[in-house]
Amino acid sequence: MKTDLLLLTLLYAVAFTAFIGAINARGPARVALSYFLAILTLCAAVFHTSQFLAGGDLMHDDAVVVAPPPLPAPPPPAPEAPPAPDTAALGASKTEAAISEGKNELKGVLEAGRRVARNLTSLNLGAVADISDEEYESLQNRAVSYLSEARRAKDRLTAASAKVPPQLKDAQDQLGKGLDALVTAAYNAERFFKSENDTEEKQHAAAFRRGSQEANSTFKKVGTLLGSDDAGD
Repeated sequence: MKTDLLLLTLLYAVAFTAFIGAINARGPARVALSYFLAILTLCAAVFHTSQFLAGGDLMHDDAVVVAPPPLPAPPPPAPEAPPAPDTAALGASKTEAAISEGKNELKGVLEAGRRVARNLTSLNLGAVADISDEEYESLQNRAVSYLSEARRAKDRLTAASAKVPPQLKDAQDQLGKGLDALVTAAYNAERFFKSENDTEEKQHAAAFRRGSQEANSTFKKVGTLLGSDDAGD
């Protein structure tokens, strides 16, 4: 564009110079020739000016048409990912909850076994010879009932085994031994009243006492392992 402007300026300067030369010319022929050249130069300048202006408008229109599209907006920033869970803390929490639940299950079974053991101590098998038939029958019925309760406590432990974590395996095994001794004691108490002679009575009474003592001793150990409030009962 700058070159075109320089050329137009040069043409107008030549046309201006030609008119000055025509004004200063002497003789009809020189005057006519000078004015002819001046007018020709001026026409050329005017023609090129119109072309230049037309070309400038066209370029301006084309520039509008071919204007580049606006750049797309940048994508929004990706949301920050939440922090990864603390798997170690979650695992420790689950383990703690499992141990707590397992302790509650074992404590419930332990209390059921202790209750049966306390009831068995009320059976004074050594004094049955001095009681009435009604009292004898009442003791016998109680012995049958305590045997059923001891077996239910054993079944309850078996059902709770699935909820007991490995950390409580020792307490579970000890409780199982205590309940086995309790069932043995209750069974011998029940068989005592069905003895056919004094020898059988003595055998069942001795087995009853051994079972009761073993059950109570084992229950104390289990209470200590589970942190039971009445571990020393």
